[in-house]
Amino acid sequence: MAQSDQVVQNATFPTVRADINDNLAALYSQSSGPSAPTTTVAFQPWVDTSSSPPVWKIRNSANTAWITVGVLDPAGFESGGVTPIANGGTGEITAAAAIAALLPSQGGNANKALITTGTSLLWGNAISSTFTKYETAGTFTWTKPSDATIVIAFCWGGGGSGGRDSNHGGSGGAGAVCVIGILAAADLSSSETITVATGGAGRSSNSNGQNGGNSSFGSHVLGYGGIGGDRNPDLNTRPYATGSRPWGIGGYTTVILSGINAPDIYSGGGGGRSTVSSGGTSSNGGNATFGGGGGGGIGLAGGTSVFGGNGGAGSGGGTMTGSQPGGGGGGTKSGTSGGGGDGAVWVITL
Repeated sequence: MAQSDQVVQNATFPTVRADINDNLAALYSQSSGPSAPTTTVAFQPWVDTSSSPPVWKIRNSANTAWITVGVLDPAGFESGGVTPIANGGTGEITAAAAIAALLPSQGGNANKALITTGTSLLWGNAISSTFTKYETAGTFTWTKPSDATIVIAFCWGGGGSGGRDSNHGGSGGAGAVCVIGILAAADLSSSETITVATGGAGRSSNSNGQNGGNSSFGSHVLGYGGIGGDRNPDLNTRPYATGSRPWGIGGYTTVILSGINAPDIYSGGGGGRSTVSSGGTSSNGGNATFGGGGGGGIGLAGGTSVFGGNGGAGSGGGTMTGSQPGGGGGGTKSGTSGGGGDGAVWVITL
């Protein structure tokens, strides 16, 4: 480190020689030192060693101030000041401002994402998503998000309630179907009406169970409710309720089997069969994947569902209500049969 007054004195040889050496040392070391040189000229370099790592500075053209060129960091040179974009910098002194300077203008582009055309960058619609569950029976208004491109609607109808028969026992109610619609947002109105159905009401007197209502997303997706369980008036056929399908509500079957599992991943499970005085045994409610499980026959469990509601168990006196969405209620001999689980509508936007 060396600094000098940049003057070679008119003196004897040893003194002149010492002055020359001092000036050369200042040139070689770029006037390095912890404080600025006393004598300065325009464009004079100075390595400021008052900090570590040292900072390289140069005098401005007016010889009035020092310009920081950069930090002499052994691990990597750091530029000082600001550098325009045209010269490889950003022209800014903070990270946020530097990023903004490099990107296309953000004005008027709220909630958009940076995309590329393959040759240039621009702001485009960001892919956002929402997931709304409507799980209270009633009517609702869904408003389409302005940036939605795809809408997926799941509609479960209400489950059928179990039948009641004080002599033979009522059969379980059937599970509701789950219908899934994948829709282009552009094909939908700015708002759509959503209907969430109630499940069939339990029966306190001898009668067939009540059918569950239908759930819907506008006019685009319709989920049928489950049919109510039969009270078994015909001891020879002992019919039970079949689960609803994507194309309609189920009916009664005379096949003497256990509650029928859903025939596809969307349909509801069939209601379980009840015991009759002439013989036969009760059966579980049918299982389902998306649709609701069927209600159980006397003394047995309701069917289960992977995504829908489970069916209620059957009992000789009082039963379990089907679970939401769309599970069928269990059958009973006395008390009140199990009600069907209410429906539901789920809406996903992308």
